[in-house]
Amino acid sequence: MAERVQCELCGVAVPPHAHFVVRIDVFADPSLPEMTTEELEEMDADQTFRDLIEQMKHMSADELQDAVHRRFEYKLCPACHKKFLANPLGKPRVTRAGEN
Repeated sequence: MAERVQCELCGVAVPPHAHFVVRIDVFADPSLPEMTTEELEEMDADQTFRDLIEQMKHMSADELQDAVHRRFEYKLCPACHKKFLANPLGKPRVTRAGEN
């Protein structure tokens, strides 16, 4: 028998199969920057690679992973799911004078 799930936002216990799963993938922009043929010919790829390896030596495993890809998964109750869909980034709502 499936166990109850606890909402990761409000902490309420949710009956089995009544929760929502939110998955978030955060990853580096996969598009390559535009470069001219002249820039490519002038680039020292070996030196660029050595510089990158040197920078990476000073980074933790988490920092290296965060620079490429990170995945999160959260379980939400129906009420928090509704709030999440209305404002997924949790940005403050700005009300303007004269508007409802």
